[in-house]
Amino acid sequence: MEQQGFMQLKAWQKSEDLAVVMIRLARSLPKDCQPLPAQIIGAAASTPANIAEGYERASLREYLRHLSIARASHAETQNFIHLINRLELIRKEQHQAMETLSFEAGSLLYGLIRSLAKKLDANGSRRGYAISEVSEFDYRDDPSPLTRDPSPFTPDP
Repeated sequence: MEQQGFMQLKAWQKSEDLAVVMIRLARSLPKDCQPLPAQIIGAAASTPANIAEGYERASLREYLRHLSIARASHAETQNFIHLINRLELIRKEQHQAMETLSFEAGSLLYGLIRSLAKKLDANGSRRGYAISEVSEFDYRDDPSPLTRDPSPFTPDP
């Protein structure tokens, strides 16, 4: 049977794939990591859920609002991928696989948002829908937690 509705969206499919990986990981974390597993599950599950909910909304503007929430949840999931890697709770191969899946899901989600925002622009009804920021920092190049100085930044006197 062919998928219909939101399930046909590649952004939803990849986001759900990432959610499955993250939820399995969260369930495997040591007990002393509480409440991290619940936070990971919440963020990861929220991304595809908001894509689905937005898809079923009555207006394009509402759909875009839910996609914006999904994008924020995706960023939260990316943060947890980075954190669990720095805490050395996953192997390097696992981290790389999660990073790749996260990048694919995020790219598809952002592409969907851009595509729908153009439709809203064509109607002349888009007023500052989203803020886009480009960062030159690539956290994948961040030194390992063992070599990095964990002390907080203190300004020069």
